[in-house]
Amino acid sequence: MASKNGRVPETYEPGDLNFHYNREERESMLSEDTKKILQKSKLFTINRRNMIILADIAIIIVFVMIFVPIIMVGKSNAKIQGFRSNLRAYEYDGKVLTRVKIEAGEDNPQESRLVKVSFNAKGLEEPVEVIDLLPSEKDKPRVLRAEFQSEDISGERIEAEVEIEDKKRKLSVKIKQE
Repeated sequence: MASKNGRVPETYEPGDLNFHYNREERESMLSEDTKKILQKSKLFTINRRNMIILADIAIIIVFVMIFVPIIMVGKSNAKIQGFRSNLRAYEYDGKVLTRVKIEAGEDNPQESRLVKVSFNAKGLEEPVEVIDLLPSEKDKPRVLRAEFQSEDISGERIEAEVEIEDKKRKLSVKIKQE
């Protein structure tokens, strides 16, 4: 007689049937083909669980690799005419120091072109313009700088408009406190 939850009662009465299950004994009576099929299905279920976990991790990694740079970088980086530009701004000792770093995508020592960067912020009457040559070698970036007084700037962001061969890109970055 079994109880509601499927357990055998502790007392034994003569005439009651008792069934004892032994998995090893049952599996030893199986044929070799059946044992192989069972072994493969066990491996599949174990690997299936692992594969689902691995697929989840892969999806998360791909998501992070694609969307985090887009979200985090924002407008502080741009690629213009094969040149990468990067804007940074720091507040230090009552001054806001800004810089645009321009890197060449590939070496091109024969060609020299100009880059024009206009730095601007809220509260400034007119932008500060810097004109320089573009870098001709990949490993030697060009850095253009501007300096503002902190009290002249009313906003928290610095903007820079980078112009290379009539192509313009606007960069914007929050001023970091140093």
